Amino acid sequence: MPLTIKDMRAGTAPRQRNIASLVGGYVIAFGCFVLFVLVASQLSSGLPAWPTIALGAVFAAAVGVWIRLADL
Repeated sequence: MPLTIKDMRAGTAPRQRNIASLVGGYVIAFGCFVLFVLVASQLSSGLPAWPTIALGAVFAAAVGVWIRLADL
């Protein structure tokens, strides 16, 4: 059975968090945001509206958090 952060049995040490997963989460989130804005600008044939950009930021943040937690 793999050791997880929540596995705190006697005699087992918690896993160390890796900085690469944090940086990877930020990079993936930024990439998702850029791709979201590029696709939205192609669909609207111009700069997308602010609510669309805000939706892209929320979506990118959610993907970044998911990548960060999945990499632990």
